[in-house]
Order: sequence, then structure tokens, then C-alpha cells
Amino acid sequence: MSRPLRRAVWLLAAALGLLPASVVMAQVAITPQIYTIDLDKQPNQTYSFRLMNFSKTAIPIAVSVINWTMNAKGQVEPAPLEEQSLAPWLQINPTRFVLPPESSQVVRFAIRPAVPLLPGEHRAMIYFSQEPEGRQPKGTFRVLIQLGAAVYARVPPYTMQGEIVSAKPDAHGVSFEVRNTGNATARMIGQYVVWKRGAVPATGPWPAHLGDEHLKAPSGLVANGALPLDADLPGLTRGVRLEFEDKNGLPPGNYVLYMRGTFGAPNIERELRFNVPPNHK
Repeated sequence: MSRPLRRAVWLLAAALGLLPASVVMAQVAITPQIYTIDLDKQPNQTYSFRLMNFSKTAIPIAVSVINWTMNAKGQVEPAPLEEQSLAPWLQINPTRFVLPPESSQVVRFAIRPAVPLLPGEHRAMIYFSQEPEGRQPKGTFRVLIQLGAAVYARVPPYTMQGEIVSAKPDAHGVSFEVRNTGNATARMIGQYVVWKRGAVPATGPWPAHLGDEHLKAPSGLVANGALPLDADLPGLTRGVRLEFEDKNGLPPGNYVLYMRGTFGAPNIERELRFNVPPNHK
């Protein structure tokens, strides 16, 4: 299974005890994991997910949908249903099926609101849950798989107005506090580079072909990559963590972090100087 597909697996396991995630990891995956739909541009359309079973055992699946929000830690939480909630207006087919071994199943859905949806973003979470079979033998563990796929439906006018409240670099990454003052989910999209202070070329901090896996890092460039794509929901202030790829972290010294990209509508253009002290953790 490819690395991107492994990342798509979202295990929200339920069990009568604790088992390592590796026991069930990579048995089931779903694609895509997120739908973002502009209802004015895509009315009355049907969409689909593909659920894939990589195991040699058939898995009975039940499909359900909830209204949801997110807390300050970035964790999904169920939210009460309201008139403007998206969840009641999702028509899903099928809602129960057996996922054959080493095979896949397409699940389709459509959005059919019975009331006009107000401008902004409306969200639903579709869960694909393994159903228990038979009686569980005494003294054994049962691990059930559950995957979630998010649906974001947007009605204009909407704005994605993300803001970086603070950014604190350290030896291993950057801790952000972000907030979204718009009415639709915003994500940081862009790149970062970290240079040893004094080593930035006269041509600027952004090497050509940045992001190419075959790029040979210039001397003094100690870290680079993509900004975190964590969702920031409308009205939410939350923490987001960016981890540098090198798990050993930066050695003691003076550095400069550069960021560029977008956070919804606003552009990101930051330059942050920081120090990694001796004996850091």
C-alpha cells in the first residue's frame, strides 16, 4: 500500500481493552477522506467514496453521519443538530454492506437540503464502522475499525480568513497559535525553510526546485518542507504543530525561519529569528 494511502487510514478504534494500532493498521482505507463542495457551482450532484479492504477477511460495515465541530486541540467532536446542520440532508447509499476481502466498495452520497442553507460553511462527518459479528468468546479482545470522512459544503459568500496569532520555532519544529475569523475552514498552504543565521544566499532564502525530493540542500539550509495543513474552523482559535523532518532536531545555534504561502485569503510572509540553546530537549 502506498504511503499516501496509509496516511488516509483514520482509526478511531473501539475495543474491550487496548491493543496496538499495528494490529489493525492498513486493513481498511478510504479515498477521498475530505470533500469540499461549493453548492452554488455543484448543485444536485452525486459524490462517492471508495472503501478498500486490504485484509483477507470480509468486513461488515455500517455507515452513519453526524454534525461535528472541532475543539482547540484539533479533535473532532459531535455537535447538536440544528436547522442549518448539513448531516440530515445527506442521502447515502448503501448504508450497510459487507466489504469483500481484498476488494473495495463505492458509497455514494448527495446533498438535498430541505431548507435554504445560509452563506458560509456547513459540515458533516460520515463514519464507516465495522459491525461486530457473533458473540465474543470470554477472555478475548475485539477491535472494531471506524473511519471518518469529512464533507464541507459551502454557500457563498464565504471567506477563509486565517491568522497566525503566534509562531514559536524550536529545535524540533514550530508551535503555532492560529485563528479563523471567516465563515469557512482555512488551512495554511505553503512552504518553510530554516537557515543557519548568516548563511542565507544573496539571492534569497528560497532555493530553486524547493520540494523536489532530489534537491541537494545548499550549505546552511538545515530544514525545509510544507506548512501544516491542519484545518482551522470558523471562529476557532487553536494550536497547530509543525515538526521538522529530522527527528534529531537542530543542533545548538542561531537560525532564521522563513514561511510563505496562504492561510485562506491572507498571504503568509514571515521571517523569524530563533536560537537553539545547548542541552536542549
